Amino acid sequence: MDNNETVRIAKNEDVEGFYRLWQICFGDSDSFCNWLFQKRFVPNWSVCLEKYGEIVSAMQAVPYTIGVRGKDLPGAMLCGVSTHPDHRKKGYMRRIFTKEMNLLSNKGVLLAVHTPAVLESYFAYGHFPVADAVYIQGKSGGGVQKEVHYFHHTQWEELFPIYERNIAEKYSGALKRTKAEFLRKGDDYASDGGKCIVLKEDEIQGYAFVYLMENKLVCPEAVAKEGYYNKLLEEIVAAANGREVAIKLPPDLEIAPKFGKKTLQQKGVAGVCNISGILKKLEIHCPYKVEVFDEMVSENNGIFSFDGKKAQGQAAIKIAAGHFLGVLMGYVSLDEVSQFVTIYSQDGFDYINGALPKCKCYIIDEY
Repeated sequence: MDNNETVRIAKNEDVEGFYRLWQICFGDSDSFCNWLFQKRFVPNWSVCLEKYGEIVSAMQAVPYTIGVRGKDLPGAMLCGVSTHPDHRKKGYMRRIFTKEMNLLSNKGVLLAVHTPAVLESYFAYGHFPVADAVYIQGKSGGGVQKEVHYFHHTQWEELFPIYERNIAEKYSGALKRTKAEFLRKGDDYASDGGKCIVLKEDEIQGYAFVYLMENKLVCPEAVAKEGYYNKLLEEIVAAANGREVAIKLPPDLEIAPKFGKKTLQQKGVAGVCNISGILKKLEIHCPYKVEVFDEMVSENNGIFSFDGKKAQGQAAIKIAAGHFLGVLMGYVSLDEVSQFVTIYSQDGFDYINGALPKCKCYIIDEY
């Protein structure tokens, strides 16, 4: 390790260094980056690796409540995980990940979620898939023109109950945005030219934030009441008006798009900050114990009972913290990750597998 390299918690005055690294690595517009670093940069939740006074590797975290199996857990969303192109393949990412996960653990955070472009890049740090998303991609085509209804930002507050009931309360892994956080997310989209389509009959049935570019419409957030997603898609297609489209949707929808290709993709990973705290919050009733191991956060290592307490005696299974988190969140069953499990008691394995059934998982947010 170079004596001129320092891994540390970020400070307010690091904003320019984080901003510069973000643009080098991600290429986002000035308008988006200006908004992001004014409204979403939380220095004492973020870390960086500094070399000769330059920030060359960094990651950010933003505090959120995260829903898991109907329980509200203190969590964080990670973003901006990056290393300058001139400084890659030097082990910097492992060092900042270790720093970040321990920082969050010390703050009382239980888990961290994020939606990276390449999920496999994070498996080495114990962050494994916990959510899928449906993507519809294709060309919208012509057809009958119809009026598309847009909401001005002064009206976005009316959309919050749609998000709350149809995303936050429905899916494990979803951010439990407050109304203020919902409006802030809308401002996030608007900072880079995003517009809000609303599906309204007698009352609001759904909404979609979209970016209308010259030849393409991109929709990163579309939310509707049950039974209204097909109608919301019609509104989005009408707005596209012949452009290519790319729409992200929850993974469990039974929809029949009249255009494009529908694919299901893994989109979302999570890591454990405090396995004891997660177990306590979830209140899973199970008489068996689990042995957990974790290279990132030392406190996550040991044998735990399902009330979150460190325990003595023989565990029923041994499993990495990251794989166990996927089971706890309901994305996979214990049986589906059995290749990563050491089984000491088949009865215990079977009981834990039954006590933790799969559930609907979705992470809509990117930042």
